[in-house]
Amino acid sequence: MQTGDIVFRAGESSESRVVSVVDTSCIYTHTGIVLYNGGRWQVLHAVPNERARKEDKDSVKIEPIGLFFRSDRAKHGAVLRLSLTPDDTLLLKRNGLALLQRHPLFDAAFDDKDSLTFYCTELVWFLYQQTLNIDLTDGRRHHVPLFPPIILCSDILEYPSLQEIYSF
Repeated sequence: MQTGDIVFRAGESSESRVVSVVDTSCIYTHTGIVLYNGGRWQVLHAVPNERARKEDKDSVKIEPIGLFFRSDRAKHGAVLRLSLTPDDTLLLKRNGLALLQRHPLFDAAFDDKDSLTFYCTELVWFLYQQTLNIDLTDGRRHHVPLFPPIILCSDILEYPSLQEIYSF
C-alpha cells in the first residue's frame, strides 16, 4: 500500500445497485483514498448509510482498509496507483486529514462545485486536484437526469496513468 492509492469497491447496498445502473461500464460503485495514519492503513471516503450511530449524519470518514473492504461491503475491489513522489504522498495525507478535521458531510446533491460536502468520487477527485493539480477525470462527467454532472468511478478509472496494483 501507499498513501494516495485509490481504492474501489462494489457492494450489495441499495446505493451500490443504483450507481451500477447509472455507471454501466464499471463494476465498481464506491471509491476512497488510502492514507497511512496512526500506524495503520486507512481509507478516507464519503459514503451514505455507513454511520457508526443512527443519529450521526452521513459524512466523510476514515476507517481501516480492512473495514472498507469487509465482505459485507465489497464483493469486488481494487487498489490503483499513480506514480507519486514522497512529497506528493505527504501532501495528500496532510490535506486529506485537514479536510477530515472540517467534518464535511456527504454531498447528497452530488454537486462537485461545492467544496464543503463530498460524495465518494468527488472527494478523491478534489484531493488530487487541490493537492497535486491532477484532474483524475480529465473533465469527464456523467449526465444523469435531475442531477448536476456527476463524477462516477469509471470517470476516474479511465485516467491513463492509473495502474492496478490489486483486485479481487
